[in-house]
Amino acid sequence: MQMPNQPRGSRRLQFGLVAMSALVAFVVAAFSVGTISLFPPGFKGSNLQVAGAANHVLVIAPVASRASGGLRSRRRFRELPSSNFQALTVRAELLAKLMASQPVLERVGRRIGVPPNQIAAVSPITDNVPSVLREPDSEARANEILLSTRSYRLDIQAKPSGPIIDVYAQAPTPADAQRLALAATDGLRDYLRALAIRDGVMPGQQVSLRQLEQPRGAVINGGAGIQIAVLTFLVVFALCCSVSLLVLRSRRGRAPPAPAHHERSYGRGSARRVRLPWLPRGILAFSGATASSGQIAIPQPLPAWREVGTVQLGWMRDLATREGDWPRTTRVLPWMIAGFMAMLWLVPFNVIQLTTSLPFDMKLDRLVLPIIAATWLLSLAAGGRGAPRLRLTWIHAAVGAFVLLAGLSVVLDANYLNQTLELDLSIKKLTLLVSYLSLFVVVASVVRRAEVRAFLKYTLVLAVICAVGTIVQYRFKYNVFYDLPHRLLPGFFSVGSPYTGVDELGRDAVTGPAELGLEVVAMLAMALPIALVGLLQAARWRTRILYGLAACLLMAAAVSTNRKSGLIIPLSVGLTIACFRPRLLMKLVPLLAVLVLGIHALSPGALGTVTGQLNANRLGVSTVSDRTSDYDAIRPDVWTHPALGRGFGSYDHASYRILDSDFLGRLIDMGILGLAAYVLMMLSVVATARPVIRSRHPTWAPVALACAAAGVATLVGAALFDELSFPHDPYIFLTLAGFLAAIATRSRVES
Repeated sequence: MQMPNQPRGSRRLQFGLVAMSALVAFVVAAFSVGTISLFPPGFKGSNLQVAGAANHVLVIAPVASRASGGLRSRRRFRELPSSNFQALTVRAELLAKLMASQPVLERVGRRIGVPPNQIAAVSPITDNVPSVLREPDSEARANEILLSTRSYRLDIQAKPSGPIIDVYAQAPTPADAQRLALAATDGLRDYLRALAIRDGVMPGQQVSLRQLEQPRGAVINGGAGIQIAVLTFLVVFALCCSVSLLVLRSRRGRAPPAPAHHERSYGRGSARRVRLPWLPRGILAFSGATASSGQIAIPQPLPAWREVGTVQLGWMRDLATREGDWPRTTRVLPWMIAGFMAMLWLVPFNVIQLTTSLPFDMKLDRLVLPIIAATWLLSLAAGGRGAPRLRLTWIHAAVGAFVLLAGLSVVLDANYLNQTLELDLSIKKLTLLVSYLSLFVVVASVVRRAEVRAFLKYTLVLAVICAVGTIVQYRFKYNVFYDLPHRLLPGFFSVGSPYTGVDELGRDAVTGPAELGLEVVAMLAMALPIALVGLLQAARWRTRILYGLAACLLMAAAVSTNRKSGLIIPLSVGLTIACFRPRLLMKLVPLLAVLVLGIHALSPGALGTVTGQLNANRLGVSTVSDRTSDYDAIRPDVWTHPALGRGFGSYDHASYRILDSDFLGRLIDMGILGLAAYVLMMLSVVATARPVIRSRHPTWAPVALACAAAGVATLVGAALFDELSFPHDPYIFLTLAGFLAAIATRSRVES
C-alpha cells in the first residue's frame, strides 16, 4: 500500500510494476484463448465451443413376449406384468452398456464419418446398487482419463425406473452433436440386426428401439473463451504483482537504513522525536512531551516506557488504542464481523439461498460477505483512525500462495476442463476460495489487538450455543438450526432440509448447523482450545468452572455425532496444548475424568458408541475399507497431473469418486505443490503462534496457543474428510487465523 511519505521514485516504480504486470497478464490471457501473429499483426481465436444433444430411446419387448404378457398394442405398454417390466428394465441397462462397446462405436463412426478412436463412450452404472460399487477403481479411472480428451463423446445412461436409455452426445458443433446422438441409436440397431442374422433369430424375437423424440443440438459452454481469458488475466496479474512485491521488499531489505524519525544518540536530558500523530494532545501535555509537525519529543530517559521495535509509550499507548475497542465501539466493521461469526456458528447458511434464478448460486454467505467486503473497501479508502490496518504475516503469505496456486492450476488446464465441461465447477470453487481469503484479510485488518480476547470469548459463547443445539438434536431428534430459518426467513429464501437417517453402522445423523456430522465436529474442535486454555489460565474458581463447563459441552456435542472423529480431532487439540505447555498437562488429567462424566450425562450412550467403533474387529466396515481404497483409485489422476493437478475444484465427487480426505482431493486437483501449500497454510498458523507462545506473555501467549491448537485441529480434520467442501470449517479457521494475525505483528517482538 502506498504511503504518503514514500519518495516519488518509489511510487513511480510501483506504478510501473503494476502496469507491466497488467501488460503481461493481458498477453498471456490472449494466448490462452487464441494465437497472436506479428507479421501480419492479428489475432485468431481458438475453437473452444462444445455442443451437446440428447436422445431418449424406449426399449420395446419382442412380439412374443408382448403377446404372452397380454399386451396387444404399444398403447397398452403399461399393462405389461411387473416381472416382465423389471426384466425389460434390466435389458435396457444391458443395451446401454452394449451401446458403449467398441463394435457399436465402429458403426456409429461410419455413420457420421469420424474415426472410432475419436469417439468416447461411457455408460455408468445406474442400477440400484451401493455407491461404493459404482465408484471407479484405478483401472476404470485411467480409461476415463484417456477418453476425456476426445472431442466426440457419448454419455449413455439407462433409467433405473423404466426401460428407457438416455443418450447424451457431445461434439464441436450443435449439428455434429445431433448427428452423433442419432447415430448412437442407429449403430446399436445395426449391431443387433447383425447379431440376429448371424444367430438366425427371427425379427419377431428381437427387442426393438423406439426413439421418443428428435434430438436437438445446442452450445453448452457459451462464453467459455471470455471466462478463460478473464480468469487467466486475473491469476497472472495477481502472480506478477506478488512477485513484484517480493522483489521490492527484498530490495528495501538490502538498501541502507533510512534516517530515523528520532535522534539515534542522546544523553540525559535530550529529547527523542517519534512520529505518533494519533496521540491526544492532553496525554502529551500530561506526560511532559511536546508535539510539533506531526511528531512528539519524549524526554529521556524514561525507564517506565519500553522500546519494542518502535517506541511503545506504555500506559499512554494502551489508553489510546483501547478507546473504542469492540464491543464498546461504534465502528461498524467489528460488529459486521461479529454478526457474520454468529451466522457461521448458528445458521446452516450453505443450504439457504435466494429462490431467484441467477447464473450463480446466491447462498446466504455470498449475500452477506460482499456487503462486509464493500464496507471494508470504503473504510480503507476513507482512512482515519478507525480504518483497517493492513498487516502482512506468514499466514497472509501462506493463504495467498494457496489461492494463487489454485487459480494457476485452473488456468494451466483450462482448455482440458472446458472440454470435459468442468470449467464452471472450478470457477465456482475458486470464487468460494476467494471469499475465504477475503474474510481472512478483513478480520486480520479490522480486529485490533486489544479486541482479540473479546472476540475469542465471543467465539466460545457461539460454540457453546452450537454445542447445546447439537446435543438437543441428539437427544430429542429436533434440529433447531434448520427449523428456525424455515419459520423466520421470508418466502424468497429457500432452506434445505438436514440430512437424516441411519447409516449402515446404525449411527443416527446428528449435524447441528452443518451439513454433516464431521463438519460440526471440526467446528467444535476449533473452539475447544479456547475453553481448555482459558481453564488452564484461569485464576478464579468461578472462571474455571465456566470454562470447564464449556469444554464439557463442546466434547459432549462432538461425541454425540457418533463419529470417530469426535474423539480423534479433540485429542489432537489436547496434544497440541501439551506440546507447548507440558507442565500444564497434569492439570488436564483431572479434567479428563470430569469430561467423561459430563459426556455421559449430556449425551448418554454416545461415548460408548464412538469408542466401540475403534475396536479392531470394527475397522473392517465399508466406511473404513472405502477410505483405504481411495489411495489406489486416485493414482491415474495423480500421475496424469503430478505438479499442479487437474484444476482446483474440478474433481466432482458425484461424477467420479467420493474422497474422504481433503489431502487426496488437493493432491488430485492441485498436485503435489498444491497439497504442500494447503498443509503449509495450516502450519503457518502454528509457526506464527509459536514465538508468541514461547514469549509467555500473560495476555497474548494464551491467545496464540488457542489459535495454534485450532490450526492443528483443522489440519487433522482435513486428513479425515473433505473439509473444503463444507464452508463452515474454512470460514471459522480463517477467522481464528485472522485473530492471530492481528496480534502476531506486534506481539512477536513484545517481551
